[in-house]
Formats: sequence, structure tokens, C-alpha cells
Amino acid sequence: MSPASPLLVVYYSRSGNTARVGHELAQRLGADQLAIEDLRGDGRVSVWRATLDRLLGTLPPIADPAVPLENYDLVVLGTPVWAGRPASPVRRFLHDHGARLPATAFFCTMGGKGAESTFGEMQERLGKPPRATCAIDAGMMAYGGYLDRLDAFASRLADGARAPLNHVHAWNGIHVSG
Repeated sequence: MSPASPLLVVYYSRSGNTARVGHELAQRLGADQLAIEDLRGDGRVSVWRATLDRLLGTLPPIADPAVPLENYDLVVLGTPVWAGRPASPVRRFLHDHGARLPATAFFCTMGGKGAESTFGEMQERLGKPPRATCAIDAGMMAYGGYLDRLDAFASRLADGARAPLNHVHAWNGIHVSG
């Protein structure tokens, strides 16, 4: 099965903020989207459970991706920051599927800080650096100030995803871009 877009935005969201950013980013990029589903129970993961996951380093069960990850040129992975780390379902996703991912980029939503350590752990788990990163804090989310940052991030990703120019010979033998 061939994807509709060469770009995929994958995210986990407990409160809905990361899902909102992921959805808006996918719209800006014309990308496919995939929400990571935590299989523990029928509701959202509680704050207590998220804290316990963080402290114990738990990797919860998640649903298998509904799309072939290796068919994409770029996967943008989004997570909320839980005490300076990626959410445990995102850590599970990287553990289970990181080796199959092509080029990546990261975004996170957070209450205030922790983006650097979150992106650092994601890169370590993936084993390669992201093409770009974007951190959005709660203050930006509250007044819509994150949209400019999201636009800039989407622009960097779209520029990096463009196919290389085709080179053809002009009648005089000089290479020109087509």
C-alpha cells in the first residue's frame, strides 16, 4: 500500500494539546497522520499513571501502526513532555519501530521546560539525529502564539522534503536544473 503523502506525522497525546499540534502540522504539510494508541485501558492515561511511567521507565503496550512506516520519506514524531522525558507511549513507539523509520523530525508540547532532554532521549533511542525540532509550551498554546513557530517548523520540513532538482543537458551541453 502506497501512502498518500511522503510525510507522516505521528504523535501521542494525553490531554489533546499534542494531537492539536500534530493535526495542524499535518494539514500544513499535506501529511498523513497517525495517533499512537496506549492500550492500557479504555480512557486517557491518568496523570498518576504518566508519573509512574516516568519514574519506572515503563514502556506500555501500544497499538501497531496502521500504516507501513518504511514507505514514508520523513516521519515527524510528536510527544508531550513528561518530567523532562518523552511520553512513555512514544518511548515504546521508538523502541518497537525506530529501526524502521526513515528520516525524522521531532516536536513536543510542554508545561514549561524539558524539550532539550526530551529530544535528546528521542534521538538516543532512535540512534540518529532529527532533521529538525520544534518545542511548544503551554503559554504559546493558550494564546495561539505557537502557530508562527509551527509554520516555521513546517516550512523547514517541507524544504527538506523536496526532491532534488532534475539535471538535464541544455543544447550547449551545460547542466541546467529542470
